[in-house]
Amino acid sequence: MYIDTCRDCVLDNWNPTVNKKVWRELCEAIIAENLPITIIGSTRADDIVRDADILHLYRQAGVERFLLGMENTDEATLKTIRKGSNISTDREAIRLLRQHGILSLVTWVTDFEDVSDRDFVRVLKQLFWYDPDQIMSLYVTPHRWTQYYKIASERRIIDLDQRNWDYKHQVLETYNMKPWRIFLWVKLIEIFLQLRPKALWRSFFQPDQAARYGMSWYTKMGRRVLVHECWNFLFRDRRISNGPTLKQFWGESQEDREIPLQLLTQSKKT
Repeated sequence: MYIDTCRDCVLDNWNPTVNKKVWRELCEAIIAENLPITIIGSTRADDIVRDADILHLYRQAGVERFLLGMENTDEATLKTIRKGSNISTDREAIRLLRQHGILSLVTWVTDFEDVSDRDFVRVLKQLFWYDPDQIMSLYVTPHRWTQYYKIASERRIIDLDQRNWDYKHQVLETYNMKPWRIFLWVKLIEIFLQLRPKALWRSFFQPDQAARYGMSWYTKMGRRVLVHECWNFLFRDRRISNGPTLKQFWGESQEDREIPLQLLTQSKKT
């Protein structure tokens, strides 16, 4: 689709690069038309590694940042939440994106039932090893249609406000840590990652103007978000103790409603 007045394009499809042939044709069409657009979106690390030979087309077509849905930083947790990824592929995807002048925004998820201080130390080390340009911290949020819902169905809820079930608030009780400790760890990890010498250089001194602007914008916005989230956590959010279980609050899992889509996908492959 071509819109004459469009300059900034946000791809709302979670995985626009799933079909390499179609994605390549789109990039080549944008390049051929010499469209002056900026593209940001979400994809999977596996697709980036697969497309190593055409990543130059990504950049020429206007791609400046991709969010990589890595979800967590260890293989065991990836298996728990049914995410088809692995940490070595994740790191290689980040390296390839940077090599072609494309920023990587990495998500990581916390607030699992048995999370501990040791887990956060490991996450911090792993994120340093990943070396992403930007990070987004999320709290596990078991919506009824997800596979994780059944696993977490007996966990107690600490936030009854459904508006906060947005991956940016803690909604489930944990065994080992109070909410304030989890929140503190998350904020410290974000701060440590963005105060690395590499991150500061990318934000203010790197020669790629588009990447430098993207990093500078992210840093400025991050400061505002940090203040906003700290204020909300301390003075606005209302957490409860001994709340209902997830199953009591939401009811039975709706995971089975995804089965028709799964069958349809399988039939197309065969």
